[in-house]
Amino acid sequence: MVKHLVMWNFKEDFPEEKKEEMAKEADARLKALVGQIKGLTYAEMKLNRLPGSSRDLLLVSELETAEDLAAYQVHPLHVAVAEEIIKPATCDRACFDYEED
Repeated sequence: MVKHLVMWNFKEDFPEEKKEEMAKEADARLKALVGQIKGLTYAEMKLNRLPGSSRDLLLVSELETAEDLAAYQVHPLHVAVAEEIIKPATCDRACFDYEED
């Protein structure tokens, strides 16, 4: 199992009142990819609601293999969510991938 964690901050000019809506839409679209993209078994987008974090959004996803992760990252359905919803609203991306024993 491979865990794929991605974190972002919202762009400074992204409206506060649209953050919740954006996170919910991204979450729904990413969850819908489970079963559509080979090896993707879990996806969830979380909006930070606690002080002390250095990022506004978190994506937690799980894939069966490292090869599945590589294919997921360029898959047109995944790229569409990134291009249409996530990239217009965010900046300062950080990613951490690891394989569980």
